[in-house]
Amino acid sequence: MQHQAPESHEEIASFVTEGIYRIAIISTNEYGFQLSTQMAQTYLQRALILLESKQAFDRASINEVSTLKILAGRLVEEYAQLEKFCTDCDRFNNLQTKDIVEWFSKWVVRAISRGHLLTTSHHLAYKIRAFHSSACSVLVENNRFLSPNG
Repeated sequence: MQHQAPESHEEIASFVTEGIYRIAIISTNEYGFQLSTQMAQTYLQRALILLESKQAFDRASINEVSTLKILAGRLVEEYAQLEKFCTDCDRFNNLQTKDIVEWFSKWVVRAISRGHLLTTSHHLAYKIRAFHSSACSVLVENNRFLSPNG
């Protein structure tokens, strides 16, 4: 059985434990939608780096790592789109209204966009939690050295 360097095991253990905390923050939008999208993209970039460094020796593991890398790339794109939408919403929210019709129209658009943000964020939170579970499973596979007693 091949073993990774101890630094890699520490990095994987850190990714697993810190990832749980980050995923919770991202999923609840604790710091707002835009910051959550940025945190998600940073988390996914780190996941991609770890998946790239994963040494797989059988075809099934290689395919699983490849699938997770593709999924991570897609999630990065989806979170980038949500971040752009957040930026556009902020810009729109700061526009001045000239009369009551514009003010009412603006509030209707804000309500619709808020609903879209909530729905999309909830959907992406589900996806990133599922990704984290799968990525952790693959990264710790055959790595009994993650615990000091392993």
